[in-house]
Amino acid sequence: MIDLKPIFLKKVKKILAGNVPEYEVLVYGARAGSKGKTYSYLDLAIMTDKPLAAARLEKLTAAFQAADLPFRVETVDWAGTGPGFRKEIKKTAVVLQPTPKA
Repeated sequence: MIDLKPIFLKKVKKILAGNVPEYEVLVYGARAGSKGKTYSYLDLAIMTDKPLAAARLEKLTAAFQAADLPFRVETVDWAGTGPGFRKEIKKTAVVLQPTPKA
């Protein structure tokens, strides 16, 4: 379960589909379940094999900022994370955007 109102979930999915359509995206942390508060961040992990180009990550961040969501969106690039952080992500991870079919 992803703790977001349907209108915000739709916006988030649209931004992801427009910016990183080829990657699976996970929600983790407080909003990956029913523990989220109104002000809780939306934590997203983009499941990359190689780090995304900085410009592409900046474009994604700008799209979330421009979306006028009532919460902050934090994105991490899976390829840029270490084993400890990956373990923490996996504890609560819920698929938001599945891996596209080939």
